[in-house]
Amino acid sequence: MQISKDDIDILKLYEDSGVDESYTDKPYEFFSGGANIFANKVIVEDKKSDVNISILKAKQEAEKLVNSVSDLAGLKKVISEFKLNPLLKFASNVISGVGVENPKLLVITETPNTDEDRSGVMLSGPTGDMFKKILVAIKSSVETDTYTFPASPYRAPGGRLPTFEEMEISIPFIKKFIEILKPKVILCMGSLPVNALFGKNDAITLLRGKWLEYNEIPLMTTFSLSYLLNNKEAKKRAWGDLQLLLQKF
Repeated sequence: MQISKDDIDILKLYEDSGVDESYTDKPYEFFSGGANIFANKVIVEDKKSDVNISILKAKQEAEKLVNSVSDLAGLKKVISEFKLNPLLKFASNVISGVGVENPKLLVITETPNTDEDRSGVMLSGPTGDMFKKILVAIKSSVETDTYTFPASPYRAPGGRLPTFEEMEISIPFIKKFIEILKPKVILCMGSLPVNALFGKNDAITLLRGKWLEYNEIPLMTTFSLSYLLNNKEAKKRAWGDLQLLLQKF
């Protein structure tokens, strides 16, 4: 039996968290107790509110760092050197995006796929190939008019979505990307990025195919790349969302 890297990451997570039995597939809540994920990195001052202080201090540090940069290269450097997100411990690489500056279209995906995590190169693997085909279909590309980055720069163990607390730490990076890039239109692929931006917890069925505005920038949401890769029917509905995007162009 061959054990994958994702399996090893999950086992490491269990070991560090003091877990020796499993009764459910629900992902472990990093900040709900157990081992201190921020050991040697965040000083906890109030034992009654360890959780909130850890999250708050990590997010404050992220905000402090992004406020010190004003260009894309500086932001990507800050993300690559940031050490306070617990997911970094389980990711092979940090994925911070690819494309052109001042893009017509900004695409925010959910998390790096397995191939991206292993290679450190965004748009690797089957979902990366599909993403490129989607851009071709709407007459765009990362070489000419598009920039794309994942809402979380780190792949979570087993490929699960980050928890709300984990995403709280990454939100300053997402907002800074938008501030620097100044796109004409934003496309969120999956519920994770749009929920992070607007502080929601809505299902994709409530979000997709509708125009929203983020800082006066039109924003459309459709299905995630991983969902589209395995769901032929969803591809048809996503194409309807992309038609609305083309009309906006």
